[in-house]
Order: sequence, then structure tokens, then C-alpha cells
Amino acid sequence: MSRAVLLEDAPGKKVLLLGNEAFARGALEANVQVAAAYPGTPSSEIMETLASVAEAAGIYAEWSVNEKVAFEVAYAAAVAGLRSMCSMKHVGVNVASDAIMVANYAGVEAGMVIISADDPFGHSSQNEQDNRMFAKFSELPCLEPATPQEAKDSVVIGCELSEKCKLPVIIRSLTRLSHVRGDVELGPLPKEKRKPNLNRDITYTGFPAPDHHKLLHDRLASIMEDLEKVPFNKIEAKGGEKIGIIASGIGYNYAKEAIKLLNLKEDDVAVLKLGVPHPLPRRLVSNFLKSYGTIYVVEDGFPFVEEQLKVLCYDLGIHPTILGKLSGHLPMEGEIDPEKVTLGLAKILGIDYKPPEVKVPGDLELPRRTLSLCAGCAHLATFYAIKQAVRREMKGDPRKVSIVCGDIGCYGLGLFRPYNMFNTHICMGASIGCANGFAHTGIDQPIIAYLGESTFFHAGMPPLLNAVYNGANIKVIVQDNLTTAMTGHQPNPGVGLTAMGKQAPRMLVEDIAKAFKVPFVKVVDPYNVNELIETIREAIRTPGPAVIVARRMCAELARRQARRKGIQIIPPKIDKEKCTGCKYCITQLLCPALIWREDEKKADIDPLLCAGCGVCAQICPQKAISGGSGIGNL
Repeated sequence: MSRAVLLEDAPGKKVLLLGNEAFARGALEANVQVAAAYPGTPSSEIMETLASVAEAAGIYAEWSVNEKVAFEVAYAAAVAGLRSMCSMKHVGVNVASDAIMVANYAGVEAGMVIISADDPFGHSSQNEQDNRMFAKFSELPCLEPATPQEAKDSVVIGCELSEKCKLPVIIRSLTRLSHVRGDVELGPLPKEKRKPNLNRDITYTGFPAPDHHKLLHDRLASIMEDLEKVPFNKIEAKGGEKIGIIASGIGYNYAKEAIKLLNLKEDDVAVLKLGVPHPLPRRLVSNFLKSYGTIYVVEDGFPFVEEQLKVLCYDLGIHPTILGKLSGHLPMEGEIDPEKVTLGLAKILGIDYKPPEVKVPGDLELPRRTLSLCAGCAHLATFYAIKQAVRREMKGDPRKVSIVCGDIGCYGLGLFRPYNMFNTHICMGASIGCANGFAHTGIDQPIIAYLGESTFFHAGMPPLLNAVYNGANIKVIVQDNLTTAMTGHQPNPGVGLTAMGKQAPRMLVEDIAKAFKVPFVKVVDPYNVNELIETIREAIRTPGPAVIVARRMCAELARRQARRKGIQIIPPKIDKEKCTGCKYCITQLLCPALIWREDEKKADIDPLLCAGCGVCAQICPQKAISGGSGIGNL
């Protein structure tokens, strides 16, 4: 999508937008003037899109160092009278929760929305957390759009509701909404920007808690009638249908697809499209529940709406049969899709339905693929170096004579086969945090924490400070690949650029480690494999906390730079006379560019995948690999 489209003031014009792009356009239409985020799939494109036009639109946009800071930046703007937005993935709300759970008591002056991009099935996440539950926990209003059009409109409606009740409003997106494209009808862009107007007679605090908790309840009650009228809620019914479907958010799209697949008529099924999962629009939902003896609840995530309906039915003294996740008509785990929703509806209606078979052309067999890092990825070299350093220093299998704590990033793939790198993999910054704990259990083996520089800035600094303060004998390896690679190459404090493309002071991990008085700090290029191995061995032998910064640009980012600079990637050559077919390069480095020629019983290099890093040439025991160039020269 071009910047011109995002900035076009053409009400009524229809454009094709990604769900996340639609959220960004909604922020512009809502007159959001301050936006902050931390990158995390599936939310990243919201800020990427908004930041690309922020200066031209006259707004401020930033990549914050973590989600808590992003929320606090946006919150302060809303307190000062400017509409604001913060966006993050679902687990990011956990990081921001400490601030949110007091800001709900303190309130806001201008409209503020929190976009939580949930990830059912955990496509790019460590869990399937459903943040409608967090909306209930924090007692904040929650909207759940179903289409890119509603995604855009939800920011405008959310800011208006927020301004009326003086509370932040949560907007729940899903992977399938954030990353789907659809027609979006543009609304008008605001003509004037607001000026900050902080009321200095008010202290925005949650203290005293009981008084502010009551204020929260009063504020929420003030918009209950408005929630009944949110356009995302609608009933599609004539009366007399056999069954009622209550579909929340994107579940509405799947429910409509299920009705088509089963060839049902309009008078067979009534549908209540629910766009406000918390608090429920009670009058609208109550009337629907009273009209049907069987209710099928279609929602992605937890049985959040389903449970509320059961409570509401008890209050109303009615007893419809409510079916959904709790009854087994939809799975409790993973994400729902049209097929699963159709199977559940067919079961309820007693229809014999078999999903259409997906036919693969000819005799083609789709191969099973393992998750792998990119060819030339510096993590591969560092993984190899860690294993070799531990093996040589401890004289044993690295899995049995050391503990390696992983973290959140591309390198999280090290959790799986064939890498098998990590003993723990919990959340941002937990590599160093868990290493702290292992260090005080009496385990007399190297304890290594492994994380990227963006994660270090996000949540790795406090546990590193803790390690120094409490004398934890841990070895921290920070893979600095000069970008936030996993979520799409966003800048971070270690890059020296802001979200809006402005130059910024570049923060170096090693400088922070030295400021924390870490006694052992060294910077190594992971493409210099032997140097990295020996540096890790030295760190293991040195008592106390140690930090090794393995600095090398992300391979995919380096490929782009190589193309721009006209650097040709020339793969190394394998001397087939010297190659003994030991497979050491393939099984130990695990680079996807290294392949096996079964007819020759020799290793080979895929020239289309190879990045020309030269690491394989350094580790070949037979010295059979030589030459080549590419991103290793950057």
C-alpha cells in the first residue's frame, strides 16, 4: 500500500488494505496524534504503516523498548488531551499490564485505544492467550472487529467510547484479521490537530484504590447504552429459525461460510454478530437468547462469550441449550476455521457433512519440512560455537554438561530439532532471568543465557543487573544482528534509527554491560567461528557473570544490502576428492544451504540459498570447502 493511499482524504473511496494497515488508517481518521508500539507478530505492520506516514500526517510514532513503555507513552498523551494508540501482540499486554491495571483506575481525558493482536494456534507466539479475558480482568471495554473495514472503524469508535467514559478501550485483533486483505471504505481525515491541555489540578493515580475502583465501575456503566449501538453488533434474523448462532469477531465470517457450505436457508439459522465481547451488550444478547432454544457460540480463543452467556441465562431464568467450545462442538485449543465451524454446526443440526478432500495434482507428495533458520544466519554459527565450546571445555555432550536458556526471537527455533539448543524458553528476557535461578541451585555446570539485542533492550537489562548484584555465575551471549529481525527488521536502540527514520544515539550492548559492572565483556564476530568458540571457553573459565556480544548483521538484511551495493554472492566450492561424506557440515552447522547428494554420497551447497558467509568452510574437518564470498564481506 502506498503512503498516498493512507493519507488520501477521500471519504467513500474503497481501497484494498491489510487488516493492520486498516488499523493504521483508522488511527489517522480518529485523529490519533501519539502512537507507540513494540514489534510483535501479528501486530507489527500497524506501527510500520503508521510510522511511514507519521511525519507527513503531523503525528508522533515510536517503536518503544517494550510494551509497558509503549502503553505509558500513549497513556500520558491521552492524559494530556491528545488521542493516542498503542499496539502490541497478545503477550505484550502481559508486559504492559502493570501500568494498565492502574491506568484503568486513573482514567484518561482524550480517547485511547490498546490494540491487542492475539494469535490463536501460536503461529508466531509461545501461547494462545485470549486477551478478551484481560479486558474482563482489567474491567475495560473491548471491541472485536471482524473485517479490515471494521478494523479501521474500531479505532474511531474506540476513541469516541474512550473519550466518553474516560477509560482506555481494548481492541482485539487476531492473526487472521491482522494479515487478511479486504475492501475498506475510507472516512474523512481530521482537519485540525488538538493542542495538549494537561489538567494540573488532577493527579492521575489509582490511590486510594477503593475510590478509584468505584470510579472505574461508574465510568464503564456510563457507556453501557452506547455498547448496545456499536455497529459491529447486528442481528440477522426474521424470527422462527431453528437455531441461533452468536458469533464473536472473526467467528462471524466463519459462521456465514458454514451456513453456505451446508446449503442452509435464511429461515434455518439466525445470527447475532457480536463485536463487543466485554461488557456484553446485555439487552441485545438477552433478546436473542430468549428467541432460540439452541445457541451455537462461534468464537476464536477461550470460551469467553460462551461462559458469559451461561451466566446471563441463569440471571434471565431461561434455559436454552448453549453449544460451543465447552460442549465439544468447537476445539478448545488451536484456532477455529470454516471447516471446524461447519463440522460443529452440522453436528448440531444432524447433517451428514464431510469436508471436501484437498486433491494434490498427480503423484506429487508434499514433503514434511522442519523449522529452520535462514542460510547464513549468524545464530547458526553461534549455536555451533556454543556446543563446541562446551564440548571442548567440559569434555562431554553439551546437552548433559551445560544449561542453555533461550529467549524470544528468530533463535527460538533453536528450541526444536535438529538444533535442540535450549533447556528453557519462556518469555522476553527470561533467558537471563532463568539463568540467574539456575546459578543459585548448586548446579556446577556452565549456565548460558542466549538472546538477541532487541530482546536485551526490551527485558534483558534488569536480570543482567540482578546477576551482577547477586553474583550469579552465568554466561550471557547476546546475538546482535543489528535489527529486530523476527518481526520484520524494525529498528531498536542498537540500530541508531527511530520508527520515523530519524537518526538516534546508538546504544551498544557491551557499553550497557560495562556500565552494569559485568567483569567479563567481549565483542566477537560469529562468522569468526574459532574466535567465538575460544571466547566462550574463556568466559566459562572466568568466575562470575560474563557477556559476549556476537555481532553480525541479520543474513536476510545483509542480502538486501549486498544487492544494493552490487556485491555478488558466490557460494563456496566443495572439493569432491577431499569430501569424505562425513556429513559433519550438514549435521553440525545445520545451514539449509548445505545439502546431501545421495548419488555421490557427498555434501553439496545449494547456490540459490547460500549467502556466502564462509562459516561452513571453517568447520569442515577435511578442509574440503573453500572459496566463496557474499554477506561475509559486509
